[in-house]
Amino acid sequence: MGEDTGAGKGLTNREKQLILFMRELGWGEVRIRVENGQPVLIYEAIKTVKLEEQPVALYPKKNRSKQVK
Repeated sequence: MGEDTGAGKGLTNREKQLILFMRELGWGEVRIRVENGQPVLIYEAIKTVKLEEQPVALYPKKNRSKQVK
């Protein structure tokens, strides 16, 4: 097959780029193309935001003291 990327070897540059991309994405879905055991392309990435159960203010109060004309 292709390159052996066993546990004894370090990550390739493409693997490092993929890991960095996923860390920056944080939460979501990624579709990648793999050739010879290596990531080649990221086709689409969908960032997903998980909504919390905690209540949030719909209309945060604005600080009107800074709006002096």
